[in-house]
Amino acid sequence: MAKDKIDRLEEKKKELKAELENIQNELDQSIDGVRNEVSSKLDPVEFIKKHPLEVVGASVLAGFLAGHSGKDRRKHRSSSDDGISSTLLYELKRLATKKAITFATDYFEKFLSEKKEDILTSGNGSVKKD
Repeated sequence: MAKDKIDRLEEKKKELKAELENIQNELDQSIDGVRNEVSSKLDPVEFIKKHPLEVVGASVLAGFLAGHSGKDRRKHRSSSDDGISSTLLYELKRLATKKAITFATDYFEKFLSEKKEDILTSGNGSVKKD
């Protein structure tokens, strides 16, 4: 009787050990899959391949803003231009450029954080925290 109980306990112990190993293997595979997916989604080359028009648009906007962002102080004044209007125009351009850069930066930060959240969301609906 006692030997039967010990044999059943040993058998149950083996079954539980096998089940734990199986769960560990599945977990390892799942983690590897998520790691590969995250690294491929956050890879700049892959991002550019998936969103080429957005990247070109952002690059053109950044180039335009960088090219017109301040050091354009050529003096092409007519006789009717005065110092106040040109200074005011310069300041308006500078402020508009800053606002555009801030808007673009905020947009891309929001976009990337949403993508990161989508990637880090697991299949069961919970979000992994760092």
